Amino acid sequence: MKNYELTYLIKPDIFETEIKSLTEKISAFIKEQGKIIKTSEPNKKNLGYQIKDRAEALLVSLDFSLNPENIKKLEEMLKKENQVIRHIIVIKKKVREITPRIKPIELLVEKPQGSKKVELKEIDKKIEEILK
Repeated sequence: MKNYELTYLIKPDIFETEIKSLTEKISAFIKEQGKIIKTSEPNKKNLGYQIKDRAEALLVSLDFSLNPENIKKLEEMLKKENQVIRHIIVIKKKVREITPRIKPIELLVEKPQGSKKVELKEIDKKIEEILK
């Protein structure tokens, strides 16, 4: 099973009972085939541009796990729903621990064996000699 995120827009002018039944229908389909990880409540949003002659919509988001073969079935079901005006399903990659790609400078610079410490004044003198 892969992890996915489904985000869909619902018409804002339908009743709350219809919204609830639609979200439950979509969730039930996913639960039959896989499992739901996280859901969000429908939030009214102003759209950046009109979609199907609407400037507002209810935005719902779901994180879930599902076999890739069942994604087409889910998309077909979403296309058949008249209340859903737009949807997108994206694959979510597993979050892994971030490891630094750059090694610390101490690991990159090889220290010569048996080297003695040099004072800052000596380094300044060498730099002045080089610059002259």
